[in-house]
Amino acid sequence: MDREHLSLCFLKKDDSFLLINRNNPPFMGQWNAVGGHQIEGETIKECAIREIYEETNIVINEIELVATFTWNYDDGLGFIFIADLDKDYDTSNYPRKTDEGVLDFKTIEWINNPKNTGIIDDIRVFLLDIYNKKVKDVHYHLIYDNNKLLSVTKKDGLLVK
Repeated sequence: MDREHLSLCFLKKDDSFLLINRNNPPFMGQWNAVGGHQIEGETIKECAIREIYEETNIVINEIELVATFTWNYDDGLGFIFIADLDKDYDTSNYPRKTDEGVLDFKTIEWINNPKNTGIIDDIRVFLLDIYNKKVKDVHYHLIYDNNKLLSVTKKDGLLVK
């Protein structure tokens, strides 16, 4: 792989998304999507499915690539996926602690609350677009300074190189 690829995976159940409050950097202690880095020999979709299983123990067969993103501090390329959990999926055992952090379902209202300082800025942008069905084949470019999102540029078309 020429550049680092990573997946962000949003698992949706009704009006909530499964997020993880990470134990480790980057963005340690903030709510984030599950996901991680692609390993040699796997597709980015395989990466997303593997990362979901590793971080949540949930087996996903159907997942949709909805957007890509880049950022200003290195040459990485991120892929944003969404999957709907079965309507009968049991959420009663959440929040749940794992080696990676704490998993919990968060409503879109909680995520979007202006007083909520615990969620990563770009996650809020991505999730609002996904929830409002404003994202499909979109590319985001993020400008960060010390983990603070300064600006987002959004354009049509997945950036895949």
